[in-house]
Amino acid sequence: MSRAALLPPVLLGLVVLLLAQMVGLGLSALLGLPVPGVVIGIVLLVVLGLLRPTRAVLRVAEPAATPLLAHLQLLFVPPGVGILLELDSLAQNALPIALAVGGSFVVTLLVAGTMLQALLRRQDRRRARGRAADGRGPDGGSGEPGGPDAPQPGGAAA
Repeated sequence: MSRAALLPPVLLGLVVLLLAQMVGLGLSALLGLPVPGVVIGIVLLVVLGLLRPTRAVLRVAEPAATPLLAHLQLLFVPPGVGILLELDSLAQNALPIALAVGGSFVVTLLVAGTMLQALLRRQDRRRARGRAADGRGPDGGSGEPGGPDAPQPGGAAA
């Protein structure tokens, strides 16, 4: 039996979360990235969760992540204190901060809207191809000229 199996599930989950954070911090420092190491660690966990062979890593981290998410509001206290301590600095840089926040909001909104439109167009094309393969017309009917879906003479439906 491995030593990892002897650890309580919550402790093993915390080890996984902290390892992901440490790897993210290391990558950020080594590569000189302008992204916080914690964010890189979270992205790493998401990638590990998407890959089929490493999904078990997220299952191991879940017992530790669930209680942390339940008390997420407590994790916002240190940043809130930091904001209050740096209020003067924030006031001096209010315009650049407002432009950065507003600009990132607008860019995110535009990207999300563009992606949604592209995905909806793709879905419509797939549905149209599916109807064509089934022999149905674009309206989902049989597409036959004299069929039950065809308009009746005189404009009245049967």
